[in-house]
Amino acid sequence: MFGRREEVVMSIVNSIDNCRRELQYYAHWIISKDLRSELAETKKLKNKHKGQRCFIVGNGPSLKHHDLTRLTNEFVFTVNFMMKSPDFKTLDPNYHLFFDPIVFDLNPEVPEDRERIEEINRTIKSNPDLVYIIPYRRRANFLKLFPKHKFHFIYNYKTYTKQIKNPARLHSITPGFQNVVIYAINTAVYMGFKEIYLIGVDMTGFLEHFEYNKVNEQWGHSYVKDEKEKAFVIKKLKEKKIDNEFYLKTYGKTLEQLKIMCSHTINNNVKLFNASQHGAIDFIPRVDYNELF
Repeated sequence: MFGRREEVVMSIVNSIDNCRRELQYYAHWIISKDLRSELAETKKLKNKHKGQRCFIVGNGPSLKHHDLTRLTNEFVFTVNFMMKSPDFKTLDPNYHLFFDPIVFDLNPEVPEDRERIEEINRTIKSNPDLVYIIPYRRRANFLKLFPKHKFHFIYNYKTYTKQIKNPARLHSITPGFQNVVIYAINTAVYMGFKEIYLIGVDMTGFLEHFEYNKVNEQWGHSYVKDEKEKAFVIKKLKEKKIDNEFYLKTYGKTLEQLKIMCSHTINNNVKLFNASQHGAIDFIPRVDYNELF
């Protein structure tokens, strides 16, 4: 853990680096008509759902303990590969966020990737009104792979720190977050939602890769992975040299950023609740999911 001196030094370093990143963004904005056009479209999301409530649905195993049919008339965000789950059709989400680096490496020439591309493509039929929210820097490849899908883009480039008082400016340069759920919360704040409920956001995914879990499989995702899928994930992790040490560090950073985001929601008079009774998040107030309806 950093001491006070290290925190001050890192704060100064990050502030200087964020100034540099802002200058790069504005230079890009000036010369790129596409960037200006796409962020103008993203700005249409601002306060679109002012005063309403939404549910951000993670892929954690605790999702199995919720009656998801209750969300039929609610505003719902899903993330990453939730479309692998049969619950995806039940949820019929309004918005879906992709911010997992593995997603953006999809290559139609690779058999394993083709399966994932097909899973995303099938959502055109099952969820025709679904809006995808992804990083602007991944725009070209996603538009090429999924020309019929609806997209909004976020220019996520700054380092997220306590000094950033208004991260929810999606029509401009925004911070990059460690976890897709934090992107979803930030997006919901921008849209004007005043109550945000998390379900299936367990933050226990790093436990999936410990040795003992090969036997008991109590962690991971709400949907089932077959042996082929598990082998693919392990292959990708090895290629990127991601191990348990890496996971523990990133999850620590995720919880740190989530705490900062909680402060941001409070400052914007937004109520953030954890509607799951399981998981590693111990600082967001819990509510009983069944009592929300």
